[in-house]
Amino acid sequence: MSDNKHEVTLSSSAERDLAKLPELLGAEVRRFLDGPLRNDPRKAGTPLVGEQQVGMFEAAARSWRMLYRVDANTRTVRVMVVGRRQSPSRLSFRGGGLPSR
Repeated sequence: MSDNKHEVTLSSSAERDLAKLPELLGAEVRRFLDGPLRNDPRKAGTPLVGEQQVGMFEAAARSWRMLYRVDANTRTVRVMVVGRRQSPSRLSFRGGGLPSR
């Protein structure tokens, strides 16, 4: 890993979420994980606002979205949730905390 890139890891629930996506959608998410998210996670998404969301970001494309945490000290990104945009679980991405998993 080069010095200017972040290490990206997925929580077990995010791994399960990714495995459930259709093949083409999963491939699109993986390209995002290996490209924009690894290169500059702060620009790849939008910071979540609130006391409990410090360091938390949301990234979205036309058909998917994800929630992740950035640790600047260790240059790591931990993806917490991955889902389709039309999924009802997207409502828990905003407004007060992490989705229950």
